[in-house]
Amino acid sequence: FPIAKAFLLTREEGQSIIRFGGHFSMDIKYINPFIESLLSNLETMAAIQAEKMDISITKDAKTSSDISAIIGMSGEVKGSAVISFPRGIALAVASAMFMDELTEINDDVKDAAGEFANIVVGNARNKLVDAGLNVTISTPTIIVGRDHQISHPHNIPFLVIPFKTSLGVFQISIGIKEEKVA
Repeated sequence: FPIAKAFLLTREEGQSIIRFGGHFSMDIKYINPFIESLLSNLETMAAIQAEKMDISITKDAKTSSDISAIIGMSGEVKGSAVISFPRGIALAVASAMFMDELTEINDDVKDAAGEFANIVVGNARNKLVDAGLNVTISTPTIIVGRDHQISHPHNIPFLVIPFKTSLGVFQISIGIKEEKVA
């Protein structure tokens, strides 16, 4: 279901917790580092500007994208982040990273998608560590194929955050649960 933009990522009236039907909540301090890192790196690495669109929540993410990079997180924050690109944006990001025009999704594009996700999630992880959390990340897993579906753990709902660019729409899905570490 959709969540209002202003409610989700701003701290109005001292609120920083997102609540979903009373069953699940997530502190925005866990989400904003991913959005900030994604926007900054997309512009720096590929000269692509993006604008955040309406956010929704899902348990299973069926995407209309062509390629997704998944990075798991563990420690005091458990879950994963998934960056999903349609073909055109994936090719633009990979072409910028390789400084060569790529015209089809091949191993170079897969590598670039994984490296881009690793940089975005790694930067977000560093901000979480700077905030005092013990967080580790996995190496990226790449999924290729139109309309692929990614299943997430049932106890961790995912925020789906789409971004609009001049090349189309892509998304990051973030599912995070705070874990008590002994």
